[in-house]
Amino acid sequence: MDRAENIKKYLDQEKEDGKYHKQIKIEENATGFSYESLFQEYLNETVTEVWIEDPYIRHTHQLYNFLRFCEMLIKKPCKVKTIHLLTSLDEGSRREQQSSGLREIKESLRKHGVLLELEYSSSIHDREIRFNNGWMIKIGRGLDYFKKAQGRFSLGYCDFDLRPCHETTVDIFHNKHTKKI
Repeated sequence: MDRAENIKKYLDQEKEDGKYHKQIKIEENATGFSYESLFQEYLNETVTEVWIEDPYIRHTHQLYNFLRFCEMLIKKPCKVKTIHLLTSLDEGSRREQQSSGLREIKESLRKHGVLLELEYSSSIHDREIRFNNGWMIKIGRGLDYFKKAQGRFSLGYCDFDLRPCHETTVDIFHNKHTKKI
C-alpha cells in the first residue's frame, strides 16, 4: 500500500512539474484498445470540455469512430458539456455525407445536453485530444486506429476491445505547464 501511495505522489509531482509523459505503442493487429480502455484513467467528473483535432472525420467509419468517442464522453464519470471538433472538409463527393453525419451527431449530443462546436481547417494535419482536466493525448492515427471488422457477425464488430488495430503510437501528457505559442 505504501508503494502505491509513493507512486501516486511521484506521478502527481511529475504532473505538477510538467514532466509527465506516457507512451503506448499499439502493435499491428493488437486488441484491447477501445476508447474506454485507452482513455478511462484520464476521464473523471472534472471533465466538462473536450477538444478534438483530427483531420479525418469524413468517411462513414470515421464518423462512427467519432460518435463512439462522444458516447464514451457522455457516460459517467464525465460531465462533458462542450465538445470542440476541428477537422477538415471532405473535398470529394462525400462532403454532404460528412456534413449530414456531423449534423446528426450534433443534434444527438444536444439531446443529451452537450454542445458540439464544429470548425474546419484545410491545413490541419496533427491529431490531438485535450480534456479540460489537463490531459492531452496524441494518437498518430487519430481516432481511426481500428481495422475493419472481419465480418458483420465477427467478434470485434461491436466490442472495440476485441477489434484489431492498426499500428500506432499514443502519447499522453499532462499539460498543466505546456506552453502555448
